Formats: sequence, structure tokens, C-alpha cells
Amino acid sequence: MPSSIDTPIELILSRAREIDGVAVLSTALVVMGAYGVMFVAAAGSPFARAVLFKTGLFARALAHMALSREKAGWPRNRPDPAVALDVSSGDVVSVKRVVFVRHGESTWNEIFNRGFNFRFPARLFEGLMSELLLLFTKSSFFVDAPLSDHGYEQAKELRRFLRDYDGAAAGAAFDAARAAEPKAAADAFTAARRARRVADADALAGKKTTSIIVSSNLRRAVATTALGFWDRLARTGEKIYVLSCMQEIARNVDTCALAGARQCPPLHGIESKVEDINATPMGRMVLGDSGSVVGLNAHFNTGNKPIGRVGWNGLREFAEWTSAQDAECVIAGGHSLWFKEFFKAFLDKDAAKRDVAARKKIVNCGVVGFTLTHVKHPKHGDVYRIDPESVDAVYGGFAR
Repeated sequence: MPSSIDTPIELILSRAREIDGVAVLSTALVVMGAYGVMFVAAAGSPFARAVLFKTGLFARALAHMALSREKAGWPRNRPDPAVALDVSSGDVVSVKRVVFVRHGESTWNEIFNRGFNFRFPARLFEGLMSELLLLFTKSSFFVDAPLSDHGYEQAKELRRFLRDYDGAAAGAAFDAARAAEPKAAADAFTAARRARRVADADALAGKKTTSIIVSSNLRRAVATTALGFWDRLARTGEKIYVLSCMQEIARNVDTCALAGARQCPPLHGIESKVEDINATPMGRMVLGDSGSVVGLNAHFNTGNKPIGRVGWNGLREFAEWTSAQDAECVIAGGHSLWFKEFFKAFLDKDAAKRDVAARKKIVNCGVVGFTLTHVKHPKHGDVYRIDPESVDAVYGGFAR
């Protein structure tokens, strides 16, 4: 009779002794050899190149999901941004208006953010089948998740809002709301807030205030920005700056970018999503590296975030980049968690505890503006501060 095994450790050891090392080594060599052959064949085979690309893509995405610690390594003793109030006006480096625009619903959101109800298995199955159909392409349903059908509809609604939104109408609506409020509540409708509403409207339309449009390097953010600002882009011919520092702060595979360093996120077929495209004056738009007539400037895209990225560094880099621009306003298309962390990082500590911007996500295609001040502090160096009184939801606002 075989001897009894008393402990799990002994059981594991007994099984390990039964493993055929030669067979394991042979299997490993076969797999490595097959991959090597595929690598060599990739030089002349589109199929082999696609397989190599997709296996590498999923390997990197899964490694990021398992090993990423983007919330670790943040500086613990950061000065309260309120210290910026203590310096003289001569130490103010810049004052910028920033407008955040969250992307529409993505395919990842469609699967996982609609609740784990009885419809979830069907949604997940459809997602897996969609990924399977893309197996031999350089696209993906889950990695760098694109907009869902509903997300495209949200982006179209954003375009309609931005097309009709103007400074005069914003001011008139503000005055009407103020007149309808009791005197006790009229303090919320200050002259400064009215002026910001009007300025935001002009900046979004590309009128009066000098402004530039930027976006995260993820497809859903670039596509939302392109569709939402389609009429402005077609009129001005300007390019959207792609900033890798705005890549979403999370470990899910949908936050991994397909576009490499200095590459444009793909926008193939975006024109098919534009309503009344033949009525758009597109004379200054030409087909570019994105596969679309929407121009992208990928100079500031350093590619997919490394596994060891510290999320704080991206927030700080964006603040520094914004401060260095000549434009008075920076319009930024990006992501809910990144935006929320930005508000938490640069609002005064007391304000960050109570302000909805630091506690709630911006809704899909929501538009929120604020004022960012860069101060050279004599003790703390460069300090960036969001004025708590300047945060204003232009469209959509925050999730309840």
C-alpha cells in the first residue's frame, strides 16, 4: 500500500516529484519556438504580425492589471494649495481657465458599469465575441476601450449643446435664473460667476478667449473630443493635442493605450458618426495620421503608461503643461477618475472634503470649468491651486 500523506505540503511535494521535467521543458521549448517562428514570419505576414501585436497587447494589459500601483508613491506632505493665497501678486506665474470634458460611455462601461444584474452575462458574452472578432486586428473591445453606441450618441448630444451654446445666451439664462431666485439664494448668482459662464461659452466655441483643445491618449477621450468639438475643429482647422499625462488612473485593461509614443490614437470612421457632415465647412480638414480628417498633435504623447507609473505625476505634469501655455483656457477631454483625483489634489484641503468635484465623478460627456492658479511660493516652490469658488458645471455636471 502507498504510504499515507499527512499534510498538504507533503501532498504538493509528492505531486511535484511526479512531474516529468523533460516534458515540461519540451513544452516550453515548443511554445518559445512557435513564438520565435511567428516573430520571424511577421516580417512578411500580416497575420503573424497581428497575432504578435495582440498577444503582446494582452500581456501588457494583464501585467498592468496585476502589478499597477498608481495610487502608491504620492507625496505625503504636499502643501495645502491654500498657501497660494499667502503670496504677493508678483509671485503668481499664471492664471488659467481649464474646462474638463469627460468622454462618453465606453464599451468597457457598457459591460461593467450598468450593474451586475441578469443582463450582465449577456453583455459580457457579446463583449467577448466582439473581442474575438478583432483577434487578428490591431484594435480591441476591452483594451483602450472605444466609445459604445450609446457613447457616440452622448458625444452627438454634446456637439449639439456646444454648437448652440454662446456667451450672450449663457448670460441671459444666468440673469433669468437669478431673477427667479429668492434674494436669500441670489448670492450664488454673482457677477463673477456670470462672467465665467460667458467666458466658458466663448472659450468652448473658440471665440474671443484664446483656447486650445487637448485630450488623453485613450480612444474614447479623443473620439468624444473630436465629435463634441466637430464644428469648431472644422471651422478653425486646429489640432487636438494628445497628452499621455492625462491617461486614466486605474488598473483596468481599458486604461491601457493602443497608440505608442508620438503616435495618434486611431479615429478611423469617425466621420460616419457626424450628423449632417455634408453641411459642415471642412475646407481646412485633411486626412491625417489618425485615419480621420480630425487633426491630432501627438508630440506630447509618450505612449502607454508604464506599470510603475505614479498617478500623481500625471496630474502634476498636466498642471505644469497648462501653466506653460500661451492660451487663456485649456479644454481637456479625459476621464472621470483622473478628473476627480485632480480636484482632490489641487483644491484646498478643506474644500476637497466637501466639494462635489472631489467626491463625485463627472457624468459621461459632462463639462466642468474651473480656474487654476500657478504660484511660485517662497517656501513650497511651485504650488497649483484650484479656486473652490470657480468650479462650475457647464453641461451635465456630476453623478448623484
